[in-house]
Amino acid sequence: MASPIVRLLAPSTVRPRAIRRISTSPLRCAPSGKITKLSSSLLPKTKLGPDGNPVQPLPAWTDQGVSADNRPSAANNNTANSRPKRGRKLSSVGSDAVASAQPIASGLIPFKAKHDVGEYSLSPDEEADEISKAIEANVIPDSPLAREIYANWLRFPDCILLTRVGKFYESYYEPARELSAILNVKLASKRYSEGREYPFAGFPVAALDKYLKILVQDLGHTVVLVEEYDEEGSIATVGKKLTAPVGQKERKVFRVVTPGTMIDEGWLNGEESRYLLSIAIGNTVESAMDDEGESTLTLSLAYTDPSTGEFFTKETTLSQMEDELARIAPREVVLDRSLRSEWLSSSTAQAEPVEASRISSLFNLLQVLGVHVSFADPIRPPTLWGTADPPEETGSPFDTAEGTATSLLRHHLQYALRESTPTLYQPSQQSNTDQMQIDAATLQALEIRHALRPGGLVAIGERQHASPLSSRGTLLSVISKTVTQSGHRLLIRTLTAPSTSLAIINSRLSLVHSFVDCEELREELRDSLRSISDVMRSIQRFKSQRGDGRDIWDVGRWIRSVQRILARIDEELRYEESLGLTNSTGSEGIERLRQLIEGFESLEPLAETIERSIDEVAVMHGLGSDETEEELEGLAAAGEAMEAGTSDNKTIPAKESRETKKERDERLKQEREERQWWIYPSFSKELQSLHDELDSLQAQKQKLQIDLIKRFGTPSLTLCKGMRYGYHIQMSKSDGVKVTKARSLESIGATSGKTAYFAFGQWSALGAQTEVAIETLSIAQRRASRELRNIIIDQAEAIRKNADLVDEIDLALSFAQNAVEMGWVRPELDDSTNLHIVDGRHPSIETSLLHASRTFTPNSTSMDTTSHLHIITGPNQGGKSTLLRQTAVITILAQSGSFVPASYAKLGIVDKVFSRVGARDDLWRDRSTFMLEMVETAAILKHATNRSLVIMDEIGRGTTLQAGVSIAYATLDHILRHVKCRTLFATHYHELGRMLGCESDRVSETTAGRIAENDSFKNGREGVSFWCTDVDEVDGAFSYSYKLRPGINHDSHAIKAARLAGMPETFLVTAEKTLSNLQQTGRFDPPPES
Repeated sequence: MASPIVRLLAPSTVRPRAIRRISTSPLRCAPSGKITKLSSSLLPKTKLGPDGNPVQPLPAWTDQGVSADNRPSAANNNTANSRPKRGRKLSSVGSDAVASAQPIASGLIPFKAKHDVGEYSLSPDEEADEISKAIEANVIPDSPLAREIYANWLRFPDCILLTRVGKFYESYYEPARELSAILNVKLASKRYSEGREYPFAGFPVAALDKYLKILVQDLGHTVVLVEEYDEEGSIATVGKKLTAPVGQKERKVFRVVTPGTMIDEGWLNGEESRYLLSIAIGNTVESAMDDEGESTLTLSLAYTDPSTGEFFTKETTLSQMEDELARIAPREVVLDRSLRSEWLSSSTAQAEPVEASRISSLFNLLQVLGVHVSFADPIRPPTLWGTADPPEETGSPFDTAEGTATSLLRHHLQYALRESTPTLYQPSQQSNTDQMQIDAATLQALEIRHALRPGGLVAIGERQHASPLSSRGTLLSVISKTVTQSGHRLLIRTLTAPSTSLAIINSRLSLVHSFVDCEELREELRDSLRSISDVMRSIQRFKSQRGDGRDIWDVGRWIRSVQRILARIDEELRYEESLGLTNSTGSEGIERLRQLIEGFESLEPLAETIERSIDEVAVMHGLGSDETEEELEGLAAAGEAMEAGTSDNKTIPAKESRETKKERDERLKQEREERQWWIYPSFSKELQSLHDELDSLQAQKQKLQIDLIKRFGTPSLTLCKGMRYGYHIQMSKSDGVKVTKARSLESIGATSGKTAYFAFGQWSALGAQTEVAIETLSIAQRRASRELRNIIIDQAEAIRKNADLVDEIDLALSFAQNAVEMGWVRPELDDSTNLHIVDGRHPSIETSLLHASRTFTPNSTSMDTTSHLHIITGPNQGGKSTLLRQTAVITILAQSGSFVPASYAKLGIVDKVFSRVGARDDLWRDRSTFMLEMVETAAILKHATNRSLVIMDEIGRGTTLQAGVSIAYATLDHILRHVKCRTLFATHYHELGRMLGCESDRVSETTAGRIAENDSFKNGREGVSFWCTDVDEVDGAFSYSYKLRPGINHDSHAIKAARLAGMPETFLVTAEKTLSNLQQTGRFDPPPES
C-alpha cells in the first residue's frame, strides 16, 4: 500500500502545478488522515510511476494551502490554466547547456526545457480571466500592481521579473523567494487588506548593474525590467515626479535583458565585443562536404554588437560552423522559432532524416559549446505589450538566407530592447575568399586569444566555468599596444581573420611603416588617443533613446580630439614635403598618411553645435548625467574633501565645518537646483523664454528678501526652502524677537535653538511659482537634450566612418610600437605559394624568455614548389613545436598588416591556416585523444588547398608504432599527391625518411654544412625536405641547441627531458638500461638485473 504522502501527491488527487502555485506550507498526512504541517525537506524528492521508474519531479513547493478551486474537474483539467508556466529552477543548468531563463516571444529555451514557451497565445480576455483565477485562488492579492505583475508572469515565463517601484526594483510572491536565494537579498513580506501576507524582495535602483551582472552574465538568466514612466513617457528618474503623485503609476516592460543584448551596463568590458549571432538555415550544398564526407548545409550568419553597432553578415557551411563560433565568440545565438521542437528533441537518440540529423548536429554543437540560445520569428515582429509595435517589414527580406538571418537578429533586438532598439547599420559582408580562415583548433593551438593552461579562469559569457583559460602569454596579450577600447576590438577581429587582399595588407603595412619612421609623431598620436572616448557606444546609447549630457559632451570632445590628431598628421606631412622626402623610399608611407586624413568626414558644424549648446562646467560637475541625487551629493562631498586637503575620501566631519551637516546638505541641494541647467538658454527660443521667466522669479525672491530685511531690521533673515517646512523664512533667534508682532509672519517649528522659522504667504506663493517654472524648464531641457541627441544621430554614419579610421590609426600605431620595441621587420607579400622566413622568432616565447633574461634562438624556413613539405625530427623539448607555431604566427601577423619577428620575410598569400598540435581529448563529444587527432587531421586533408599553410606535430603517436607510422605516412602522401600545400610536419618517426625515398637519412657534418648553403636537404620524393634539431653534449652535460639543421635525427633524447623534469634517479637508471637493451637486442624484454 502506498504511503499517505505518495497518495497525497498522486496526479489523480492534486495537480502538481496547483500545489506549487497554491500551497503556503508543506503538507503531510498524519496516520489519522488529518493534514498537518511538515518541513519541506522531509517531502519525497521523487515519485515512482506505474512502471516503477521515477517520474518528472514536481515544481518547487510554496507555502500556500491547496485550494479546492484548483483541484481537477471535468470542465477544467488543464494544469497550465492555473499559473504561468514557470520552470522549477531559475538557476543555470551548467556550462554544457544553454541558459535556463527564457522569454516568450523570442523564447530562450533551456537544454532540457519542461515547457514550450513559444509565442504568446492568450487573448486579452483570456489573460484577464487567468488573473481573476489567480486572485480567487489567493495566489496574488487584488491590487493594480499585482495584476500588472501577474500579467507579466504570463507573458514572460521562466524569466526573472523585476518591477520598478520608486527607488527600488522588486520581485513579488513566489519568485521573490527565488530571487532572494539567488542574490542573497532579504526576503520581506507585506500584509494586504484581506489579512494575507505575500513575500517580496528587491534592491535599490542604483544596484541594478551589480545584480544584472550576477543574473545575466554570471548565471545566464533572462531578466525582464518593468520601469515606471514620467509624464512625458520617459523612464522616471529617481527623485523626479512620476506619472502620478499617488495611486497607480504607468509601468511597462522596458527591456528583456539577455547575454547578447547588453548596451551600456557599467560592468561591460569595452575591449571585448559582445556579439549577438543569428543563424539561418540555407540549402544543401552537394559540392561542400562535411566531416563525414556528405553534402553539407549552407548557413547564413548575421551578428552585431548592440553596444557599438558593429554589424556583419557571412555565408558559411555547417562543417565550418565550429570555426565561425570560435572566431565570433557570440554571447547569444538566435535561431528560427520553427526549429524549437527539433531543438527540444535534439538530445534524443531516435533515428532522424538526413536533413534533420544535420540540423541536430548544429544543435549539438551549440549545446557542447554552452552558447545561450534564443528563438525568434523571422517574418512577424515580436509583440511588445504597452509599447508601439515595430513597423512591418518592407520588401522581401526572406528571399535569401542572409535576409532571414538579418530579420531574426532585428526581431530579437526589438523583443529585448523594445523602444530602445537601435537602428542597424548596413552590414559589412564578409567572405571566406577575403579573409584567412583559421579554424577553432588552430586558434586554440596557436593561442591567439586564449591559452589553455593553468593561470586563472576568465569569464567568457556563459562558458566562464568551462575550462581554465588564461589570456596571459597569448599572441593578443603580447602584441596588443592599442590605447583605445575600439582599437583593441579591431585588433581581435584582425588577428582571428586576417586579410587575403594584397591591396589591404600593403596599405596597412605602409601606414605602419610611416609610424615606425616617425617616432615623435607616433608618441604624440598615442598620447592623444589615450584621451579619446569610445564614441560608438555613445551613439548606440543615443539610438536607444538613452545617454545623458556627458555623452553628448563626450561626442564633441571626441570630434575635437580627432581634429587635433589630423592636424598633427597634416603638420608632419608638410614637414616631410619641406624636406623633399616625398620622392624618397618613405614616400609610400607619406602617401598613405595623406590618403588616411583625406578619408575623414568633416564634423566641424556638429562640434560647434554641441559647444554652443552645452555648459561644459555644469556637465563636468555631474549635471545632465544619469547619476542619482544621492550619488551626486557623494561626488560633491568627495570634491570638497579634496579641496580641503584631506587624504582620504571621507566627508569632512561636521565639527570641523562652520555649518552643520543638515545645513550643508540643504546648501548643496539648493546649489544643485540653482545650477542644474547644463544646456545654454541660447539653444532655443523656448529655453531662453523659460530661463528669463525663472531669472525674473529669482530676482523677485532677492528683492523680496532685501525688502523684508529692511522692513523688519533683521539682517539674518533668509528666504529658504526645506524638506520640513517647505517655503519658509529663517533668521537668528535674536532677530526673531523683532518680528513677533508682525501679522504677515507666522512662527512655525520649535521655539528652542538658535534659529527661528516663519511662514510668509507671499514667499510661499512666489516659491510655488518658482517650482512650477523649474519643473517646466526641466521638461524643456529634456526635450532639448533629445533634440541634441537626434542631431548627433543624423551624423552617425559620418561619425562611424571617422571612428573606423581612428581605430585603424590605433591599430597601426600598435603594430609600429611592436616593430620598434621588438625589432620586427616589414614582410613582403605576393600571390605565389612560396614562404621564406630568415631568423624567425615566436613573439610570445621570446617575450617570456626576455623576462627571464634569456634569448630566443631564431630559425629560418624556406618553402617553394620544390620544397613545400618539411619533415622535422629532433629531441623532445628541442623546439620543433615552437618552429611550427612561429611560422604560422608570422604568417598571421604578416597578413594582419603587422611587421613580423624575423630578419627577413617574404610570403605568398595564405588562404587557410591549419594546425594539428598538442594532445588533448574531447570526452563530451566522445572523442579520445587519438580520435580528436584523427578528426582534426581529417578536416585538414579535406579542406586544405594548395595556398594553405599546415603545421602538424606527432601525427599517429597515440597508437601502436606500426599503425602510427602508417597513419603518418598516409597523411604525408595525401598532402604530396592531392593538396600540395606548404606543410611543416614534426615527428619522431625517423622511419618516414626511408619511406619517402630518402637515400641517406644520416647527414655528416661536412654534408650538413654544404646542404645548409642551399637551405634544405632534399633527398627523397619531390617537394619533401628534411630538417632536425639536436642537443649539444660536453663531458656528460647537455643542452638543447634549438637550431635547425638539414637532415634526420634518430635520437629523441627523451630520457634527458625526463631528467630535466625531475624524475627520480631510480627511474632514470631503469629507463636508460631498458633503452640500451632495446637498442642492442631489438627485443622488448625487461633489462637484465644488475
